Amino acid sequence: MSCLLQSIPQLLQAHGPAVNVTAKPGRQRLDDGSVYEEEWVIWNGAHGLVSTVTIERVEVGSCDRNAWLAEPFDMVGPFSLDELKTHGRIGFAACIVMSRQRWQDDQVELRRESLRIRRATKQRINENFERLYGGQGRHQVNRKPVGERQHRQTLNLPIDGRLEPSQIKAAFRRLAQKAHPDAGGSNEQFIRITEARNALLEYIA
Repeated sequence: MSCLLQSIPQLLQAHGPAVNVTAKPGRQRLDDGSVYEEEWVIWNGAHGLVSTVTIERVEVGSCDRNAWLAEPFDMVGPFSLDELKTHGRIGFAACIVMSRQRWQDDQVELRRESLRIRRATKQRINENFERLYGGQGRHQVNRKPVGERQHRQTLNLPIDGRLEPSQIKAAFRRLAQKAHPDAGGSNEQFIRITEARNALLEYIA
């Protein structure tokens, strides 16, 4: 995802060739027979997370083509592939799927709105802490930083030994499929595994 990358690769075209769904089940192929690998940007404003993803499955209806994203975002779908290609973006639950060009055009506004949402969320959390535990309870929680051991446990990784970036990212992707709010998880759970992944990547950098 992953909730997530610091940079976006070189821009691709926003509109690709039509999908031929007579290809091998579960995969899409372009009209020339090559594997359908056009990448899209997926954005979650509630967490300020961005990644890239491909489309894994397409079903043709009487008036429209419905699509699903590939893992680890396969819980996103069905949505209108034709609308996505026509307008360059489409919303699904807490996420927005968009073309590379549309992301470049809209990202400043989207990041600004995301920051406003996350600040409001943090304020609500602090207010709830104050109401439930009072100021002392909140400060006690803040004095207990989460260590590397707990981050490893959060991602179901070995407690000891050196970790490789690929291990951390793979563990995050496995858990993200269930923890993501769009897959029946919770914001808190998704934030926890995202923070664990980011912290562990920083430890080994």
